Amino acid sequence: MPEYTTWVLYCLMGLGLAWLGAAGLLLRLQGSIKGSKWLIVCWVVWPLCLLDEAALLAGGEWIMLYGWTDWVPVLLMTLFYRALKPSLVAQVKPSKWALWLPVSLCFLMQLPLALGGLAEKQVLTAGGPIGHPLDFWPVYSIAMLVCFGVLVLSLLITETVQKYHKHLPEQVANPQQYRLRYIVIAMSAIAGISVILTLLVTAVTFGFLSVLMWQSGLDLVLAIVMLTVLYLLLIPQRTAPSLLDYEQLDAPHTEQAMLRETVDKAEQVMQESQAYREQPNRHTQHI
Repeated sequence: MPEYTTWVLYCLMGLGLAWLGAAGLLLRLQGSIKGSKWLIVCWVVWPLCLLDEAALLAGGEWIMLYGWTDWVPVLLMTLFYRALKPSLVAQVKPSKWALWLPVSLCFLMQLPLALGGLAEKQVLTAGGPIGHPLDFWPVYSIAMLVCFGVLVLSLLITETVQKYHKHLPEQVANPQQYRLRYIVIAMSAIAGISVILTLLVTAVTFGFLSVLMWQSGLDLVLAIVMLTVLYLLLIPQRTAPSLLDYEQLDAPHTEQAMLRETVDKAEQVMQESQAYREQPNRHTQHI
C-alpha cells in the first residue's frame, strides 16, 4: 500500500471513530439542545465529506463516485446556521432563499466534475492536477467556490452571534450568563482557514505551488473543521433567545412605531416572567 494511501486510511479511521462518538453525544444530549433535528441531519450528512477519499482507497470502478460531494461542507455550514438559530431567536422565521444560494451554486458547479468519465477521473486522482487551469477547471472551480462558500457562511454565523450578544443586555439582567461561548472564535478560525485554502488552491491552479494530493488534504481539513463545529454545537449552553427583531433594530431607517412595538412585547414578556417567579413567594408569605 502506498505511503500516502496509508496515512489517508488512518485519517479516515480516526475521523470515523470521532463521528461515532458524536452520535453518542447527540443521543445523550438531544433533549437539552435546541435545533437538535438540524444537528441530526448534519451528523448524517457529514460522512459525505470523505466520499472522495473512500472512493480513492477502494479503487476500480468506485472511482466513479469521485467528485460528487465536494459541495457538502457548504451544505453543513448552512445546516449549522439553522441549528444555531433557535438558540438565538425566539421566533425562527423560514429560511430566505439567499441562505441556500451558496449550496445551490456549489452543487451546480459540481456537476461537470461529477459527470466525468472513469478515464478522466483516474487522471484527476493520480496525484491531483497541478496547473493547466483550462484543462482542469472543473476541479479548481469547485474547490475555490467551496472554500469561498465556507468563508461567507462562517462570517454570517459570526455576525448573527454578535448581534445576539449586542442586544443581550436588552433581554436579561446578567448578559454574561447567557453569552454563547466558543462559536465566534471557531467561526473566526474557520474564516481564516478558508482564506488560506483559497490561496492554496489558487497557487496550485496557476502552477505556483506543486503540492501532490492537495485535494485529499483539502477534503480532510474541511471534514475535520465540520466535525469540530458539530461537537461545539453539541455542547449545551444557556442562552436567552431574543424577542427582538435584529433586522428592525439595526436598520438605519427603522420606523419608530415598529421599534416601540417590538420593545413593548419584550417588556410584557419579561413582566409576565417576573410575576410568575414571584407567585411562590407570595403563596409562602400567605401561609
